Amino acid sequence: MKKTFSFATVSFFAFAVSLCADVKMPRIFSNGMVLQRGEPVNVWGTSAPNAKIEVSFAGAKTSATAGADGGWSMKLPPMEASQECRNMVVSENGVPKKNFSDVLVGEVWIVGGQSNMAFSLKGMAGAKEIIANANNAFVRYFNQGGTPQMRSMDGIGKNPESDTVKGSGWLVCSPKNAEYSFAAVPYIFARDIAKKLNIPVGIVYTAIPGTRMVSWIPRGDFENNPDFAGEKAAFEARLKKYDAKAAVAKFEDDVRTYPARVEKAKKEGKRPPEAWTVSENLRPWSDSPDKWATPCMLYNIRISPIKNFTARGIFWYQGESDSAAGAKFGELFGGFVKVWRREFGKPDMPFVFVQLPSFNGKNWSEVRLAQQAVADKLSNMFMAATIDTGDADDVHPKDKLAVGERSAALALAKVYRVSGARSAAPSVKGVRFDGNSATVDFKTEGRLVARGNLRGFEVRSGGKWLPAEAKLRGNSVVVSAADKFAKIDGVRYLCKDWAKPDVSLFDDAGLPAYPFSK
Repeated sequence: MKKTFSFATVSFFAFAVSLCADVKMPRIFSNGMVLQRGEPVNVWGTSAPNAKIEVSFAGAKTSATAGADGGWSMKLPPMEASQECRNMVVSENGVPKKNFSDVLVGEVWIVGGQSNMAFSLKGMAGAKEIIANANNAFVRYFNQGGTPQMRSMDGIGKNPESDTVKGSGWLVCSPKNAEYSFAAVPYIFARDIAKKLNIPVGIVYTAIPGTRMVSWIPRGDFENNPDFAGEKAAFEARLKKYDAKAAVAKFEDDVRTYPARVEKAKKEGKRPPEAWTVSENLRPWSDSPDKWATPCMLYNIRISPIKNFTARGIFWYQGESDSAAGAKFGELFGGFVKVWRREFGKPDMPFVFVQLPSFNGKNWSEVRLAQQAVADKLSNMFMAATIDTGDADDVHPKDKLAVGERSAALALAKVYRVSGARSAAPSVKGVRFDGNSATVDFKTEGRLVARGNLRGFEVRSGGKWLPAEAKLRGNSVVVSAADKFAKIDGVRYLCKDWAKPDVSLFDDAGLPAYPFSK
């Protein structure tokens, strides 16, 4: 018998489809994800308008009704950490629409910064052995897909995005994934926390090389937040005098002459220019001197889509591109920390970050002191000491193991309160001045150790900084001026960009004392 469909039947089917439209969720919700333990977990997406959405996971169910625009959000109840791989099912009007498999519950960290945070695992010193041992299925890594080849401020990133770019997804730790997709410092950080706590750890990776902090903040903060007023004025000045044609011509000339410049450097016994300096990714834009690091663009592309994902803390390694700020770096950095904590919904969110290492840069010494000042001023901020690492002439040093290990140790001791964890490098507790000498008292979790003669100390007398002799006395250092009649009123340690040769004061756990100026 021939079947016919009435107008009423067609209307019914149309109504049914509208009730069960595709449920869409950001790519951070995908197979292999890690959910934060011990806190209500945000889950969100879109569906048919006014649909009932239910999320089931680990025996818990929660529901919400979509708005007229189809948007919905809810919270899963706090859960214990679990290495059990389970499914999360998302249903719309009683019909299962999403089934995410291999989901774990543990600790989640948002990882951000620039090229040294992005430095590949396979490029670090000792990579071969580390990669061979990267068999930990309970370390997961949300790898945002490569940012598209943006060529204009009017393209992707002009406005906040609701999802990360195509290709984003969670990766399970394995030697293959570690070698080809993991960055060095985040992996070591996650590996050590997972091993010590014996629970899953998820890294939500966002870092992009060559970026300033203002690349990572919302438009409203760039335009109106006084902490970034200097950066706003500087960008507008660069934009006003930017000559795109000249920039492109110079870039193309650099590309053309690159082979000859490499050969010349080799013949002269010098370090050849890095290949990345002539990468097509560095081709100048038509309308911005800062390319992908244009203010707000990376916030829009890489942070806006994931800012509601529930996480324990932030792990940050950046400052090279903002070193021109010098002593004013602290104002910029403090403002940035407050903005990210607000955006991730936790005004006191743990913030672990990496001190700039030694390097023949400009203003790096001032930046380190500013980093320390911000850590001292804001609560729940912890700085990994790295002054004894770095390369004099390479802004991308390969000694990343200590950076990751020390950062993880900070998190374990300060965030997770692991008993006995040694993490905080020696720092100044106070200074006592007495004529031509000063006694510097240190806060330390162990005892101070001198490696060879103490070096890198200076004293201020008559408004000038002078070399000084320093001697260890228990957990204090006595610093003396060469002129026994000089009256000193200041003392500092390792206040130079390339400081590694003078790093001589450690604790008995091998952590170098932080640079200081008092």
